[in-house]
Amino acid sequence: MRFESIIGQERPIRFLTQMLQKRIIPHAMLFTGVDGIGKQTTARALGMALNCLSPVAVSACGECPSCQKVISGAHPDMITVKPEGAFIKIDQVRAVSRQLRFAPLEGNWRIVIINDAQAMNLEASNAILNILEEPPKGTVIILTATQTTDLLPTIVSRCQRVAFRPIPYEKVAKVLVELRGLDRQTATTLAVSTKGSLGKTLSVDGEKWTVWRTGLLEQIASLSIRSIQPVFAFADALARDKNRLADALDMIMTWFRDVLMCKVSPEKIINKDFMTKIQDASRRQSVNKLLEKVGAVYAAQTAISRNSNPRLTLEVMMMRVLK
Repeated sequence: MRFESIIGQERPIRFLTQMLQKRIIPHAMLFTGVDGIGKQTTARALGMALNCLSPVAVSACGECPSCQKVISGAHPDMITVKPEGAFIKIDQVRAVSRQLRFAPLEGNWRIVIINDAQAMNLEASNAILNILEEPPKGTVIILTATQTTDLLPTIVSRCQRVAFRPIPYEKVAKVLVELRGLDRQTATTLAVSTKGSLGKTLSVDGEKWTVWRTGLLEQIASLSIRSIQPVFAFADALARDKNRLADALDMIMTWFRDVLMCKVSPEKIINKDFMTKIQDASRRQSVNKLLEKVGAVYAAQTAISRNSNPRLTLEVMMMRVLK
């Protein structure tokens, strides 16, 4: 959990280390970005650095009693709040508020980390806002969220925002090769499919994912509007597999992106193991047609994220991408 161990987030880490060097510590920070890119780990690394007994420059040593308690999750001045079920509820925030009435127990700082702050219901959001308006001395509150628009503007305005970007695919792929022993092709396509989320990538069973991905791309490559029944059956199967629907749409997007790239920058093709089929599909379609297909997949992703009917949305998408 030291800053040096966090992959692909050089800008946020540089900002935080400069902040520590200057000893200018905001009372509240908001870490934004997709899941699995290091927001929560960085929040804990910052908390560990603030209370480290033997810091190395501004980074935590990772070995002193304070650091060891943070690593084990037993430090009394490191408070973590996360959703209970679907939401972070008012009672959870009230419990934090009660703890903040007292000075830190062991360290110079008390760190409150609210993970997935976008899950706060309205009551919990208002309670956090009250804390942010009158922050206790010696307390740093760190909220993590996907994007600022998921939170009350009044909360966002009271926090120092630190934006985290998806980790470059090549860095995620390198980790997969080194830690999981995956081949470079599988590691790269898996990194791309998870949009640079190292946490999500490491949670995936590489062997099962490879079988799933291969089957999905084989179906996309073979479907034809001339045989409409398999098209609707494919859309229905995607809609039923709700847990992997978003991943499936991402993978379908990479297919049409590769077919388009084959015309302009073949060296940038992601699914290189499907090169022959990609080249065949690219020869049969114009750039404008391919751009329309990419747009159709994006429109389906947007519609489903807004709770449209998945099966109907996918059927419309398939008709557009196969015409």
